[in-house]
Amino acid sequence: MKILGSLLLLATLVGTSPAFAQTDVDVEILKGNQPDQVAYPGDVTTYTVTLINNSTTVPADDLEFVDDLPEDRLGNSIFGTPFNVASSHGVYAYDAGTNMFTVSDIDLGPGESMTLVYDVVVVTPFEGDYTNTAAVTFPPAWVFDSNTANNTASYLLTVLEPIKFPAKSSVQALVACQNEADQFHLIVGQMNGPILRSVPDGVFLGNRRWSASVTGLPPDGLGGAMPLVVNDLYVEQNPTPGVADQVFAAVWGYDGLYRSDDCGRSWSVLDFPGMAQESDPFKIVYAITRGPGGPLGYILYASADRGRIFRSLDGGLSWDMTMSLPAGSADTPWALVADPDTEGALYAGTFGNGIFRSFDYGEVWERAGNAGIPGEGAMHIFDLKFDPESGAGGQPETIWAATAEGVFLTQDQGDSWAERSNGLEVTGNNGNTFVSKEARAIAFAKPNTVDPRYEYSLFAAVWGAGIFKKDGDRYFQNWEGLLLRNLDASAILVHNGTLVLGTNGQGLVEIELAAASTANEDQSAELPEGFSLQQNYPNPFNPTTSISFDLPEASAVKLSVFDVLGREVAVLANGKLSAGNHAVSFDAAGFQSGMYIYRLETASHTLTKSMVLMK
Repeated sequence: MKILGSLLLLATLVGTSPAFAQTDVDVEILKGNQPDQVAYPGDVTTYTVTLINNSTTVPADDLEFVDDLPEDRLGNSIFGTPFNVASSHGVYAYDAGTNMFTVSDIDLGPGESMTLVYDVVVVTPFEGDYTNTAAVTFPPAWVFDSNTANNTASYLLTVLEPIKFPAKSSVQALVACQNEADQFHLIVGQMNGPILRSVPDGVFLGNRRWSASVTGLPPDGLGGAMPLVVNDLYVEQNPTPGVADQVFAAVWGYDGLYRSDDCGRSWSVLDFPGMAQESDPFKIVYAITRGPGGPLGYILYASADRGRIFRSLDGGLSWDMTMSLPAGSADTPWALVADPDTEGALYAGTFGNGIFRSFDYGEVWERAGNAGIPGEGAMHIFDLKFDPESGAGGQPETIWAATAEGVFLTQDQGDSWAERSNGLEVTGNNGNTFVSKEARAIAFAKPNTVDPRYEYSLFAAVWGAGIFKKDGDRYFQNWEGLLLRNLDASAILVHNGTLVLGTNGQGLVEIELAAASTANEDQSAELPEGFSLQQNYPNPFNPTTSISFDLPEASAVKLSVFDVLGREVAVLANGKLSAGNHAVSFDAAGFQSGMYIYRLETASHTLTKSMVLMK
């Protein structure tokens, strides 16, 4: 383990007994920030402090260790309250007022040492270099120290300012994971770009910020990581408090598969025995999923090029190759899903040859019936998901497929499929309506408020048309288009009431589910029941957009627009308005592309939402 900072601390005891003069005490900061010496807001930093009594004959009793945590330019601690605290000796105490903690009553025998380990979350939004200073104090009887210059130890941590999300990026995969402090990060895998990790919510007003994962990924030689083509991301949730979720990244090229044990901050290479031949060391991993079974209660599966399937029984530490799909490279398994209830049942969606299945943990594969899929199943399968409510309302186990020809479902293990693409309609700028069927991803999320038989709604990311949704009876109800239009939707995530959409070349878009509505929603003539601020439409926009809000009674209101630094850049309404539905237009012709915040203020309410200007 890398030693980030160390300092010898010598203390000599003087008194009536000459033995006290033989006592030396060393203090070292053995480990500062992991995995490197820099951090972003929201990152968890681990410190280890070790006190050593180097005397071989004399005990050192009643020592006290003091650690002074650094503050930012506003006088606030750059860290949150320490957690995951473990001290081998003494009594631990933390004072939030002074931003210091102590370990007192430390007794060390000759040659004995003590260790303190603690985690802290970086909470300051301000970049800069911050020094964490530790010191040991001695009992009053210890009046002489031959080397007072070594009584303290410092560690320098550099906090970096996170970046905005790249406006023109192409997003391939989206997941959410929890770090050691139980805060959520979003992880984004791109097409030819870095793996991005979001700052947890609440650090920056109205706008999510990001950092690029570097440690453990292929280096670019300039201190960063090489651009990656990320095919899939998977999160294995860790139920242990204070321990981060694991994240797996399936990558086109380099080492193929990477694992992160700290929610996407640092990565390690996973070796697939037999994956790359000597003549062709290029590794491609397409998808990763989990199924029941194995000594841990779950088995991980990964699909690779040439139709190969790998599995891990130890949480991804080691892998073995099962049998390949028939026809090898002709059956590239782009999508992979395991039956959540049946051990060993797997389904693979290929690029151009339909769906394959295995019922013996991937050892033997057969082509599913594929009846009902155009071209006798010979088409692209982009995503596969098991319905989380199979059996609800009398429905048998159901698998949904996002394909190049629409959305399909099967209830007989893939022997036959039924298309469910009704409603995937888009009206173009010329007024013509067309049906877009190229569904790239599907996702389930609570709540479904329309039909009491179902808790989950179903979402689909459609290439060239944005996001569609099914509420109520998703087996027979038509799709409803949400506010996102004409976007090449490639990935979708529903997280904490927010719909996160990854696009091809148009970056990332987020809207609150409560604000998402259909383009053809009827407007009620009755007075609103409460104050509300709607999501702007269109969003993203260029250069004009409409913002609607409801007032249940006549009120003095102010509707303002702010940039991501919190500066007010426009006032759209300021004065008393009557009760009812209102809409104002925002012309951003003179503004730069990016995220903006709009805020509605009344005497009793303040409502805020975000919007994206994309030029």
